[in-house]
Amino acid sequence: MSGLPTSYNTLTLPQVRLSHHPVSSPTPTPVIIMAPDRPTAHNALTDSMASSVVCACALLWADPRVKCIVLMSSDPENRTFCADMDHHQRVRLRGTTHDEHCDTGSVVALAMHNCAKPIVAAINGPASVRVVSRAAKVGPVSGRRVSTWRPARLYICLASLAPGPRCTSEIVEAEQILPRALIIAEDIAANVSTVAIRVMRDMILRSPQSPEEAYLLESKVFFDMLNRKDSKEGKDSFLQKCAPHFDGTMGKDAPSSYLWWEEKDVKAKIRAEIKSPIGERIKCLSKHSLELPSLVPP
Repeated sequence: MSGLPTSYNTLTLPQVRLSHHPVSSPTPTPVIIMAPDRPTAHNALTDSMASSVVCACALLWADPRVKCIVLMSSDPENRTFCADMDHHQRVRLRGTTHDEHCDTGSVVALAMHNCAKPIVAAINGPASVRVVSRAAKVGPVSGRRVSTWRPARLYICLASLAPGPRCTSEIVEAEQILPRALIIAEDIAANVSTVAIRVMRDMILRSPQSPEEAYLLESKVFFDMLNRKDSKEGKDSFLQKCAPHFDGTMGKDAPSSYLWWEEKDVKAKIRAEIKSPIGERIKCLSKHSLELPSLVPP
């Protein structure tokens, strides 16, 4: 683990805060909390915040000590998760044509989407699990600001305009948002294989086009996964009626059939956008030197 942070509590990222759970732990915990940290600006998204989220996702992905991420608001009362883009920030069009432009919000959504660690969002967002308050107002505000819903975020977040089963995993009272999100994250970190949950997620999101192709893929993946150590640990812990200890990683234990789809390469475009002092800082912190998550980390 040489090169990885000794503590996320003390790691400084512009406009994003990382912390252990529980926060009193001196060393990284299986559950890490990530919070956009601009409460006085309703956590409105800036270019600096976007770069920090992308780098944080890459760093947490590369850290085998981390099993699950909880995304929450830095607002002490959890009233505002993210108020869209910061319209006090000068809009930058990257490049001279629409093909060269790199949308900031979609960069964040793709970084979270490609992160191999499950993300539990305590309100809403592009995450594996979303827990919202009954009083939450969830919707696309971009149209009211003469902008558009970005397809990348729309695809990941689903086209729902209000809290409900299509958009969220659970709806709870306002004071229960973070506690419930942490319970879910703790359960995932303790009882779910990082490799298995990533592979199953990709089998859903990157599924073949026909039942026959799905059958062939499932057969290959099942065969490979059955011969991995997490599979043996899952079976043994079930038979022995004890808690499992999954330590497989995508870098070492991904099925040989993984990456069965044709990847659309947007990394070079995004890397050009997020190059900044924070990117260099992450390089110094991690031997993996990840500015943007690749599909299978070292």
